[in-house]
Amino acid sequence: MSPSAVKKRCVFALAGYEPVAPEREHARFARELRRFERTWSVTSKVSEMTMTRDGAVAVWNVETRAPNWAVETEYRLLRWDDFVTDDSNASDWVRIPRALAAFGDFIVSGTMFRYFRANWRYGLFFLYPLFILAGFAALAVWSAVTAITFAGLHDALSFIAAAILAFVIFALLVRFAGPPLMLAYILDDWIFAHRFVRRARTGFSERLEIFAQDIAAKLRSQNVDEIDADEIIISGHSLGAAIKVVVVDRALQLVPEFGAKGEQLCLLSTGSSLLKIALHPAASWLVGVVLKVARSPSIFWVEYQAVVDVISFYGANPVATLTRAPSDKPILHKLRIRNMLDGATYRRFRRNFFRLHRQFVMGNDKRHFYDFFMICCGPNSLPAQATNPQAMLASFAPDGGLLPPEEVGAMSTQAQAR
Repeated sequence: MSPSAVKKRCVFALAGYEPVAPEREHARFARELRRFERTWSVTSKVSEMTMTRDGAVAVWNVETRAPNWAVETEYRLLRWDDFVTDDSNASDWVRIPRALAAFGDFIVSGTMFRYFRANWRYGLFFLYPLFILAGFAALAVWSAVTAITFAGLHDALSFIAAAILAFVIFALLVRFAGPPLMLAYILDDWIFAHRFVRRARTGFSERLEIFAQDIAAKLRSQNVDEIDADEIIISGHSLGAAIKVVVVDRALQLVPEFGAKGEQLCLLSTGSSLLKIALHPAASWLVGVVLKVARSPSIFWVEYQAVVDVISFYGANPVATLTRAPSDKPILHKLRIRNMLDGATYRRFRRNFFRLHRQFVMGNDKRHFYDFFMICCGPNSLPAQATNPQAMLASFAPDGGLLPPEEVGAMSTQAQAR
């Protein structure tokens, strides 16, 4: 086995802005684990889910085996789906004014223009819900004016009637055409982002403190003679990648001695929305946190990006973007999602931006240098996988076993030559 081989791993996972309860996350994880087994010719067993007493962390364990390696993974889901679900319960007539206020702030503050500079696709994603609302409003006004004109009304009351009819049509469009376009969900997402920028979401700071305490407890276990895990990974997907940095910074404050003996904490960012928050002028507090984490010698940080993922900042190093100076953290890896999936699977959701965005934390149909479940359940450490991805890919035999180092070197050289 490789000298970087891991036998016990702890993964802390922060999902993006999704109203997905822990039970569904656990079921999704178990389903995608089956795909991971088929792809890599391994066997895995996932335990039932348990919850911590505060209800903020869902925990399950995974055992993964191949001919010459085995890994035990403790998976700790740092849950905040209840905040998302609470947001979704607001009425449209509360949601829309709040969203317009949030969008107005992102525009007036210049943040929207920073989005376009960092990644023009993300700038268009920012405008997407505004285009929908503007389209609904234009269609409502046009329909109302057309109806009033067709009825032959031209007096002062006709303007009032047209305004009322336009409002009714707009409300009907929001009610029936909005859901297929995921309008309410996207508006809630931006409202939450606006509150997160200003640290104004009620109860959220307290939840982040619970997350930090949970991570800190694991970090302390690495300072004893018999460590609890060979590797600790903090994974953040989408908006969870921004939350992750805040939580890690706080956890390191709680355990200042971590790293004194060479311990390392691994950060994994996928489909990151860190810049969504950090590019706002009011988020200077977050920029400071990002720089502290990036400069910590005990932190290894890698970020995976895909060009088809318009809900993230493809091609942008978050630290370099914020500092306007080169940065070796995080390590950036660009990938093509189509190379991770069967042709039929990719064609089925290639126009579904949200499903493409979520693929970072789903199972692959093909062996690829990026595989979320291999990172969580495989024998190679995250630094080994991130710093030499071709060697990692070449290190697995068809039966899932690890090849001898000399064979891996020859195969990775051949792969690079191709």
